[in-house]
Amino acid sequence: MTPPNLATQPPLPAPPFDSTRLWNLAAATCLVLLSGWTLAVDLTHEGHFLFQSAFSSLVLGLFLCAWIIGACSSRVFPKRYVIAGCVLGTLRIAVGWPLVLWMSLEYAYLVLDVALVLLSCCYFFTSKSISAAHTSALKLWQHVVAMTAVAMALSVFFTVTSFFGYAHAFSGLTSGYMRIDAQGINLTERVFEKEGHRIHLIATVHVADAGFYDSLNQRFAQPLQGRRLVLNEGVSDKTHILPKSFTSGATYRKMAEKLGLTEQAASLATPVSRPDYIASWAARGVDFESADIDVGELVPRHQTQLVALLGSMENFSAANLFTLPGGMTALDVEDLLVEGLLKRRNDKLMEHFTTRHTAYAEVFIPWGAAHMPDLNARFLSLGYRQVEEIQRPSIDFWKRFRAQPSVPAAVLR
Repeated sequence: MTPPNLATQPPLPAPPFDSTRLWNLAAATCLVLLSGWTLAVDLTHEGHFLFQSAFSSLVLGLFLCAWIIGACSSRVFPKRYVIAGCVLGTLRIAVGWPLVLWMSLEYAYLVLDVALVLLSCCYFFTSKSISAAHTSALKLWQHVVAMTAVAMALSVFFTVTSFFGYAHAFSGLTSGYMRIDAQGINLTERVFEKEGHRIHLIATVHVADAGFYDSLNQRFAQPLQGRRLVLNEGVSDKTHILPKSFTSGATYRKMAEKLGLTEQAASLATPVSRPDYIASWAARGVDFESADIDVGELVPRHQTQLVALLGSMENFSAANLFTLPGGMTALDVEDLLVEGLLKRRNDKLMEHFTTRHTAYAEVFIPWGAAHMPDLNARFLSLGYRQVEEIQRPSIDFWKRFRAQPSVPAAVLR
């Protein structure tokens, strides 16, 4: 029998193009680049990690969202890599919680960064061998339903970890003067004593439930022996360089209206209240003084940066998510907030305190929670010792769903 002439045989048809490898290779490449970028940003950041630019995290989060949406609609991407990548990315974006319960924020970030890089590298090297799996329409629908359930579970996971992550971060940043839990936001008052004089460091916020400010006003009015001095915060702007919406209070007023809260300037007793109002307080032994700076007292660099930052907040756009105004860096923002808006103002406050406190038995300092760690350290260094701590609810997340109690008689404000 004559063997067939192989040269005359028609060529075998080329195997059909398999796009699965290409899609996975592209996804793996993106994940390697984004996880590596995030790790590089964290390794080179020199300041506090909460003030770090979130651009790399934002892009990583957008990619993970697109990736899991793609995994829900087809079986192209391996579920094990998609789920693991989304979990690690979620923990990284959610300020490292719960790892921050056992280690510093910096180490939590780096641990998650390295884990994400290792996962992305493993995915990249295995993506070349991934091929399309032939499946029936029924199995495809089963996959879609299962992955959609996973995506919904991950969204709940992201919400929970982000809430507790940022709550833990803010509590640490304020040394416990602000504490956030599932019920709401609680603020702390710490009382210090030295040689018969008492100092009240009272953490406040610009908008809160009306009852929070009522409780502070009642605290000032408590019948005590000796006169009481309240040193209020509030940056003035004699040179009119700040946006009008901030100097007029419109920004916080609009925020309070939208959230169903009360603005601090309209509810908390201050030295700019009407004369008869202040006189009624003076008759009860309480004096009010402004102890804050004028914006013109900031160094020129901080003045320029503050105007740029407030301007971007007033005219917010999508571009603000990707860039900082005025060519500022994350370290510039941290320097402005810490050295300019916190420590410089605390310096001014302590100048008022030093010259005025000896004439009073009690001094109340109701300032923002971010000011308190530095002030706390200053009074301890002056020989004051903490004798009391009080927790006050400032914002109740669930008040709209609770039965409203009867409104008591108006309290002294």
